[in-house]
Amino acid sequence: MTDNLPQFERLPFNEKTENEDREIWQPNWNCFCCQDTGQIQAHLVRLIIADYDHNRDRIPVCQGCNKFDRHNLMEYGVLDTRFDLFLCKKLDRISRDNWKQITQKQFEKYRNQLNVETSKISQSHSLTNTNRTDNDNREVGQRKAEIEATSTEQWKLMRDDYLAGKKDE
Repeated sequence: MTDNLPQFERLPFNEKTENEDREIWQPNWNCFCCQDTGQIQAHLVRLIIADYDHNRDRIPVCQGCNKFDRHNLMEYGVLDTRFDLFLCKKLDRISRDNWKQITQKQFEKYRNQLNVETSKISQSHSLTNTNRTDNDNREVGQRKAEIEATSTEQWKLMRDDYLAGKKDE
């Protein structure tokens, strides 16, 4: 039955924000009380009105940023304007603090994951890797012995040859 339905491509209403990289610590709104919608976020309203039901109660309007179009809805009596500027600023501060805490936890989580992964990689490439075979250990021991057996005079000659080129040429 669904074979007869046409298929449409998505039509994002704002392609600029659709294609931007989003960072969890950089929100795309200015007012944390209403997230630039003009309507106070429900979790913040519940701090003031414990049994708030966003489907049945009047819409609490943010006075902090004046983003809500009151003129069209004022006449219908669906707006709750009891939240004054001072209260909206308090709710904004609470939401900002929560945002900081959440992003800090996320940052710590990602940093810890990165440290674990870095540690795993460095251990796998370590010269003191405990996963060496007996052959590997024997070869490392031979190289160390050769270096230690090289006299200071030989080191000086090798250094001079390396830095100045061979004197015979």
